[in-house]
Amino acid sequence: MKRTVLILAAVAALLAGSCTKQGKTAGSVSFSLEEGAVTEILTKGSVSDYASLPRPADFSLTVKNSLGATIYDGLLGAWNADAPLAAGNYSAQVKYGDPSAEGPGKPCFEGSASFGVLGGQTTNVKVTVNLANCIVKIDCSEAFKNYFPERSFVITTPESAGGFTYGDKAIFVAYQWTVSGTLTTQSGASYSLPERSFKGEAAHCYTVKYDVSNVGGVTITISFNDKVQTVKLDDIELNS
Repeated sequence: MKRTVLILAAVAALLAGSCTKQGKTAGSVSFSLEEGAVTEILTKGSVSDYASLPRPADFSLTVKNSLGATIYDGLLGAWNADAPLAAGNYSAQVKYGDPSAEGPGKPCFEGSASFGVLGGQTTNVKVTVNLANCIVKIDCSEAFKNYFPERSFVITTPESAGGFTYGDKAIFVAYQWTVSGTLTTQSGASYSLPERSFKGEAAHCYTVKYDVSNVGGVTITISFNDKVQTVKLDDIELNS
């Protein structure tokens, strides 16, 4: 009987040692997201200045170990922050949206981070999320709005030949786009704004701004990427 008790005590000690060793070689990880900066000509702002960030839970999350093997590939919202993770070095990538998609309401965000896990500890990993595609804004000055109380703009891309129509302001995802428009003055005269083409690059926000001046005759100025184009109202086709 005494021998049996000693054997059971030895087994219990062995199991306790095994659990202690496992606790020291495994930890856990929680993830959080923060906004990165979006580059705009001459200025910078947060992503939320131009597009609404989706819920963190809706981002996809891929976690790989130091050997490049994927240990998790799913939604961030489904990640179990309490699950044990072996001590070591890891990388994480988060993504939302399709960077090649164009059109209204299609911004894409992504971010990545490297981190280490220590046994018996919880590691909090903060991933900076950046814009992965190109955002376009159409904006009009107050003078332009006053002179043309009715106005609409059509944005077209190689992927959307039919175009999308906007009023005062547009926020649009595209890498190449053209803008045309219809303007109506206070007196009721309607003009067709000639089509102009633009090009941008990923992770940038661009503003195509329209202004009007009465100096030396009515002139429309179109500003983009530090470049200004001028169009005399007399040179724009008058709709019948």
